[in-house]
Formats: sequence, C-alpha cells, structure tokens
Amino acid sequence: SYLELDMASSSDVLLYDPLVTGIAKRHNKTPAQILIRWALQRNTLPLCKTTRSERMKENRDVFDFYLSAKDMEALNGLNQHRRYNDPGAFAETGMGTFCPIYE
Repeated sequence: SYLELDMASSSDVLLYDPLVTGIAKRHNKTPAQILIRWALQRNTLPLCKTTRSERMKENRDVFDFYLSAKDMEALNGLNQHRRYNDPGAFAETGMGTFCPIYE
C-alpha cells in the first residue's frame, strides 16, 4: 500500500475521515460502503479488493440507500487533487530513473 511505501500518511485514508465516518453512522453503514456508494453515484466503478467473504458481502450491500446531494458535495470536497499512481512521483527513488507519465 502507499502507506508502506511512505507515499501517504494515515491522515490520507478516507476510511477514517470524520466526514466519511459521520455519514456512515447516519446511514448505519461502514465507511467503505459510503465510499463505494459515492463512487457508484458518480457513475464510476470502484474496484474493491478483498479475499474475505464477509467483506465481499459488505461491498455488495450498497444498493439499499442513496447519498444525498449534500453528502455527495461534501464527499467531493475531500478531493486533494493527488495522484497515487504517477510513476513520476516514485520511480526515480525506487528504480533510479525519472518516468513521468504526463509529458
């Protein structure tokens, strides 16, 4: 993960963000379910990764509620415009060469 690569800090993990956890409590859902639902309502496909059957079930249990426009706007406001998959940000240290993907 990006935490282990020292490319992110625990404060970057949205599962623990007070806004996300507050919305989760209101809907009686987990923070992960809130973020999956947010992605679906934005017409994007979240790629959930787990090998645990209880998490697979939890990840599918997001079609019995909707996030309000106010919740969606608040979640959209969490965007920090960061790219975690940009090799230009980590390839030089890890591979000894600069590899920008946006030139």
